[in-house]
Amino acid sequence: MKGVLFGGKHSYYEWGLILQKKEIQAPEPKINQIEIEGSDGVLDLSEFFGEVKFKNRSLSFQFAKMDIHQEGFLALYSLVQNELHGKVMEVILDDDPSYYYRGRVTINEWKSEKNLGQIVIEVDAEPYKYKVQETVAVVELLNESMDVSLPNGRKKVVPTIDITGNVNLTFGVNYYALTEGRYVLPAVRLEEGENIITVSGTGTATFTYREGGL
Repeated sequence: MKGVLFGGKHSYYEWGLILQKKEIQAPEPKINQIEIEGSDGVLDLSEFFGEVKFKNRSLSFQFAKMDIHQEGFLALYSLVQNELHGKVMEVILDDDPSYYYRGRVTINEWKSEKNLGQIVIEVDAEPYKYKVQETVAVVELLNESMDVSLPNGRKKVVPTIDITGNVNLTFGVNYYALTEGRYVLPAVRLEEGENIITVSGTGTATFTYREGGL
C-alpha cells in the first residue's frame, strides 16, 4: 500500500493509514521588485545575489483509517501526534522514493464518523527536495591530468572533496594544490547542469554532494 515515510515511520505499515489525497505545493519565488517613477515596468532585484531564492513549500496529506471505532481512533490519533507533531524530519513519498523533503510536521486536524477516521498531516518544508542517495564521483590519477564532469540539480552545492596523494584542482579561475585530507572549498560551488573540474597529479579525488531540485 502506497503512503508516506515520516522519518522512519511509514504511514501505512506503521499505523495502517490509507493515503487518500496529497498536495505538494511549488515553493514561491522571493520576488523583489521596485517601482521606478517615470520609467516603464519595474526594477527586478530578485537575482541581485546571484540566483532567485524561494520560500518554504507546503505539503499536505489526508489519510483514512477504515473499520476503527471511536476510542481506537482517538488512541491512534494520540499515537501519531506523539510520533510526528511539531518535529522536523525527512519525508519521503512512495511515489517519489529517490527524493526526500525536510520540514516541520504538524497534525492539522482529525475527524471520525462511524467506523471511518481521517487525519490530515502537513509539512512546512524547505523549498528544495533532496536526493536520498548522495552523488559520489571518484577520480584516480597516475601522474596525469583530466577533466571531470560533475552533474548537479537546481540547488547550488559545495561538494566535500577527499584527497589521497597529491592532487591539483582547477575550477574556473580557482586553482588548488591539495594533499591528503578532506576539503570543503567554498569557491568550488556546483551549479545546475554539468560542472567541469580539471584534476591532475597522482592519487585520488572523491567528490561527494547531495543534489537538490524543485
